[in-house]
Amino acid sequence: MKLSIKKSDFCFFTYVNTCVSLFVLLSYKWLRMWNLFNVSSDFCLFWIVEKCRIELDLGDTPSSDVPILSLILSSSIVNLIFYKCLPSHLSPLIKSYVISTTHAIICVVSVINYLFKHEMNFNEINRIIGGGVDGTGDEMMVYNICLTCGYLFYDFLLMLIHKEVRTNGALVHHAIIFSTFFCGLTFRIGHRCHFFLLAEELSTISLNLKAFYRHSSRLHQLFSLLFVISFLFIRILFGSIVCGYVFVAAPQFFRLVWNANDMTSFYVGFLQLFLCLLSRFLNFYWAILILKKVFSGK
Repeated sequence: MKLSIKKSDFCFFTYVNTCVSLFVLLSYKWLRMWNLFNVSSDFCLFWIVEKCRIELDLGDTPSSDVPILSLILSSSIVNLIFYKCLPSHLSPLIKSYVISTTHAIICVVSVINYLFKHEMNFNEINRIIGGGVDGTGDEMMVYNICLTCGYLFYDFLLMLIHKEVRTNGALVHHAIIFSTFFCGLTFRIGHRCHFFLLAEELSTISLNLKAFYRHSSRLHQLFSLLFVISFLFIRILFGSIVCGYVFVAAPQFFRLVWNANDMTSFYVGFLQLFLCLLSRFLNFYWAILILKKVFSGK
């Protein structure tokens, strides 16, 4: 079958690729600034006695001087400006795909950059369920999480405004993930694992490219195949492994915070586990729908 792409589509795809490339280059230069410290990641769980109160160390990131709300708001505004700067002849759905792809690329590049420069290290409570340790690269995760929270907030509002962009599954997904990430930023519970789950956005790239090239049967089939593979391996396998570490460490975490009389961390931990389960159920539900579609030959 002969491949044919309209001139307007070609211009649009060229524009998209230019925008994406620019964002990748800018994010890469930004990420190059991340390796500010070269500190050993060996950090043991310890107890601090202060004013006769025993407190449990669950990590020290994100730092209290990071303007979390301002970063989230700034991210939402940047996404909105990006949306408004896209050509007016494009539909809201296509615009949302462009911004979604850009966000997904930044997320995936950020996680890969971290894994090349630092250890994943899921051997300590404060780096599994806690917020992470300053000086080990964990301190930079907050910026990616804030960027994602801002994107989710912008995209949630976009779906409420434009019906063609809205799906019930996407609304539920955004609400769950935003709540999970924002809770992690605020209470330093699960914050580090949330960063690694950003790698799941790899499947979003092929999903959006599948929509971009819907008029080209060969490219559409290629990106459909890549979407199925990336979804199963990244969202189902990798995401479940990360969450698995959390659930294995959860009993020890709850025992420690209970003994330390840290009831805030105790309740927030249960909330995070509940939200984590919801996100896993949603991903497995989508996986079932995807596999049904694959085996039905549609």
